Amino acid sequence: MVSQALPFLPCHDGFRVIPAHLLRELSGRHEFFLVALSDGMERQEELEWPSQYCAEVQIVRTKAPHGLCGSIMRRVRETPPDLAAAVSRCLTTVRPDVLHLEGPSMASVALLAPTGVARVLSAHDSISLRYAEFLPFARSRRDALSCRIRSFQGRWHEGRWYKNLDRVVVTSAADSTSLQRSIPCERISVIPNGIDLDHWSYRPSPVPGRVVFSGNMSWPPNEDAAEYFARQVFPVVRGELPGAEYWIVGASPSARVRDLGSIAGVKVTGTVPDIREYVRSASVYASSLRFGAGVKNKILEAMALGAPIVATSASLTGTPVTHGRHLMIANSASDIAIETVHLLRNAGARDRLSAEARRLIETEYSWRRIAGMFVREWEAGLHQPNHGNKLAQESSVNHTKPAIKDLD
Repeated sequence: MVSQALPFLPCHDGFRVIPAHLLRELSGRHEFFLVALSDGMERQEELEWPSQYCAEVQIVRTKAPHGLCGSIMRRVRETPPDLAAAVSRCLTTVRPDVLHLEGPSMASVALLAPTGVARVLSAHDSISLRYAEFLPFARSRRDALSCRIRSFQGRWHEGRWYKNLDRVVVTSAADSTSLQRSIPCERISVIPNGIDLDHWSYRPSPVPGRVVFSGNMSWPPNEDAAEYFARQVFPVVRGELPGAEYWIVGASPSARVRDLGSIAGVKVTGTVPDIREYVRSASVYASSLRFGAGVKNKILEAMALGAPIVATSASLTGTPVTHGRHLMIANSASDIAIETVHLLRNAGARDRLSAEARRLIETEYSWRRIAGMFVREWEAGLHQPNHGNKLAQESSVNHTKPAIKDLD
């Protein structure tokens, strides 16, 4: 496993959460060797965490370039020398069945794999689609230009590197469709994010009149969603229910989000010790996202915790739910307000949605189930030729590698 971030639990960063859960779920049946990038900011417990699940851990220190220029550099360059050296050493000494790459910036590492090694990328989403979706909501010409450039270089990155992979995994059908412009659809699979059912345990404790939204509040889709609800939806809700409150919960609130705290009834918490208690306290969890690719972990977490949800369609990309059964779907400001007021007034409706949402999470989103889906991708990679690898193309397409044992 080669990861663009150091796996660790508990954590909210998807690029750390997914590999961490794969290690925890599968290390009893498969032997893992981990090479992970580190920015040097991790605590000691984070640096030590993967060792309990891996035969060997190599941490490669990196200073990732920031901003638009840094983003372009990460997409255009080949594997950084220090990372390439660490991966090459591991491939030579371990001779693995599978090279699992975690995060789109790791795609170039596939070129280091010898013939017969399955090369699987967990890309999460389509970079090009992500920034194309950001574009209509850009707040300035400069931001719009940045979105266009990032979407273009994302498309270039996907076309340049993903052809070298046997399998590419994304979290939603929309991301899969976007990537089909770069690689054949038969090499793309959709696997949603999972939920730790014990950590996100079902214990709803709603506070009357409380509406909650959570996430990293410097991420543009979350910024936009918080402002959209606070300025266009919440005044209508508060007009119907004067005691209602809107809690914006999450790390790194931007100035744009902090300013919302001046609106009557709006609370901006910033970083909190445990986000679960805030989400459990919601009489309504309102996700008014208008853009942003991929499955939204915040929705899965709220469903697991028991918060009744009102969400836009953009919040539910890749999450198969039924309106009126698992949550309420509303897209215009007026419809979001209507559904929010209805649930705030109707405890019975809230309880029904809460119970059905948790049932869906337990059935479809356990990490045991999700990890089994990744194992099947590894197995599929072992039974197809290594695409884009000249050496592999010149050799027989019949693999002699054994099947991965203990397929879940």
